[in-house]
Amino acid sequence: MSRLISHAQTLNASKSDSNHASAQDDRTIQASQLSPKSPSTFGKTLLLWALASLIGGGLGYCYTLKISQAEANRAEAKKLYELRTYTALPGRLDALNKRFRDHTTQLFAKHGMTNVIYLTPANGDNKLIYLIAHENEAAAAASWKAFREDPAWKAAREASEADGKIVEKVESVYLNATDYSPMK
Repeated sequence: MSRLISHAQTLNASKSDSNHASAQDDRTIQASQLSPKSPSTFGKTLLLWALASLIGGGLGYCYTLKISQAEANRAEAKKLYELRTYTALPGRLDALNKRFRDHTTQLFAKHGMTNVIYLTPANGDNKLIYLIAHENEAAAAASWKAFREDPAWKAAREASEADGKIVEKVESVYLNATDYSPMK
């Protein structure tokens, strides 16, 4: 909080003396000036500006952040999605779902992967299809490496395969959201 107040005070101090004359003074910042490094950084920056505006408002200043939809989409579009399809061996889909439910999804989160959705085909195919998100390809590679080396994953996999292998085939494709996608 002290960092936020310090940042707000710095913003207030940077205003020219002539601006102090008006209690209704507006300071407008374009989102492009924020130069977000990642969607999460962009969100934190927006929160910082909102809080600075509240603090500044209490001091007689009003800060306005103008963001176009295109700028917001560009900031969010940097997320990398991974669509994975696991074909389970006959009769082993329940064991695969149990492993994901009880262990895998938590381990994904632990290693920086964002769980988005997990699906099974309505026609009864022996498949688990899921979508996870990463910050970028390097982050995906690092997350998968850490996941595969995690002793908790190795133990969960070994326990789930006590009665035999579960997965016959794994398919994976990396995807980027389009600019018109409701989910970025």
